[in-house]
Formats: sequence, structure tokens, C-alpha cells
Amino acid sequence: MNRKLYTIERWFDGDTASEAEAKALIAGESACAAHVETLKLLRTGARELARRESIEPAQFPAFMAGIRERLEPAPRHYRGVLAIASAVAASLIAAIAIFVMASPAPENISAEVEQVGTTIEGAEVGYYNTDNGTMTVWVDVPEGDLP
Repeated sequence: MNRKLYTIERWFDGDTASEAEAKALIAGESACAAHVETLKLLRTGARELARRESIEPAQFPAFMAGIRERLEPAPRHYRGVLAIASAVAASLIAAIAIFVMASPAPENISAEVEQVGTTIEGAEVGYYNTDNGTMTVWVDVPEGDLP
């Protein structure tokens, strides 16, 4: 710690031997004067903490009510927000349904099987097209090969 500040603190705590030197430091340097002000502020705060407050029996219910108010959060009211959210969700569902029903049907979609295969030993894979364009694929497994 700085020797000058230590001298000021000793004087502040009541050491009369360092009074002359401390007063000279306070008068000569602004940092030392600021340190004295800080010490005064700390002493005032310590005195405030030393004062004890007491609660009389008649004040106790109000005291406990204040504690409960801080511990228990106030109930939140979401009625308006939930009503708006529900209305928006219903409107969105209705708009999507109308869009899907009103949009034209897709044109004929077709797919071709280019290759069929299996990794099952002994199995054969086949396919055929029906008259309406439906592709059917099957896997033929010999009897008794699968559990």
C-alpha cells in the first residue's frame, strides 16, 4: 500500500502522532484529499449498517406480505395474445386449404423403373406395367429361405 495513504488512514482512525503529516498530505495532494472523502463515505456506510431495524408484531403481517409479493410472480394474462394466435393459426390453415383445393391438379406424372435388384440371396426381382400406367415391383423368395 502507498505510504502516504497508510499515513492518512492511521490519522483517520485516530492516531494523533501522524496528524501533522496527514494534514499536510491532504492539503498538498488532491488524491490524498479524495482518499479522505472515500474513507468518510465508508465510515458513514458502516454506521448505517450497524443500525438495526426491528419489526413490531403489528407490522409483521405487512412485512410477510411484502416478501410474498417479491417471491411469487404476478399471474400473467395471455388471453388476448392466445386469442390472436389462435385466429392467425386458423386463418393460415384455411388459406392453405383453399390454395390446395383451388390450385389445378398436376398433369399426369409418370415414372420409369430403370433397374431393380435385391441383396437377398436366391431372391429374384421382377416388375411390370399395368394398362393404367401403374408400375408393380415384386421380390420372389424361394420357399424356406426366410424365417
